[in-house]
Amino acid sequence: MPRPLVPDRRGRILEAAHGLVLDRGWPRTTIADVAARAGIGKGAVYLEFPDKRAILDAVLHRSTRELTARVHRRVLDASGVAGLGAVYRFGVEALLADPLMSALFLGDDSVLGDHVRAVTDDRYSQRFQWLTDYTTGLQQAGVLDATVPAQDIVRMLSTFTVGLVHAPGSLEPGTAGQLSTTVGLFADLVSRGLAPEGPADPAAAREAQLALLAQLDDQLTTLEESP
Repeated sequence: MPRPLVPDRRGRILEAAHGLVLDRGWPRTTIADVAARAGIGKGAVYLEFPDKRAILDAVLHRSTRELTARVHRRVLDASGVAGLGAVYRFGVEALLADPLMSALFLGDDSVLGDHVRAVTDDRYSQRFQWLTDYTTGLQQAGVLDATVPAQDIVRMLSTFTVGLVHAPGSLEPGTAGQLSTTVGLFADLVSRGLAPEGPADPAAAREAQLALLAQLDDQLTTLEESP
């Protein structure tokens, strides 16, 4: 008699792997560990994923989708035009609330192993370019000062974010509220410092935001469908 199918086997594997990454780090996690935590046999894991790297890729894809969805909801709920400062704050707060995505952002070997270095495609450079295109779109929409190169703005935001994610381990520990205040202050400084003199086009700004989300969604779908 064939064994009964495990309900949501793939989801259980991803949940188990996600927890193990954070508990002990991916380098110290085995397929057997994932199977044991998911409550299934080791062979069942291989029915869903060809190898350990594919599991981590799927975990990171899912977390990226969830983070993007959270930011998108906050953008839609915002009153008026959600400029770069507001979107940056939404994104960083979502990032700081997700230890796995923070580790991915930093390329943390202790959590992810050599995952980031082992990725040979251009998925991460594409995302940087999309952020640059999004910033350019906001400049064209009159939301940001168009005299500052968009790439310089994105690099500035990335540099500050690295410092924020590192801060709890390198500075005197603060509360979640203090960290949120820091993010909000920087986001406000960005909005004020890069504010243009002319009127903004809210529809064009929203179009730039939706284009960025669509690009990321398409990339994740392609990565998930690739062998």
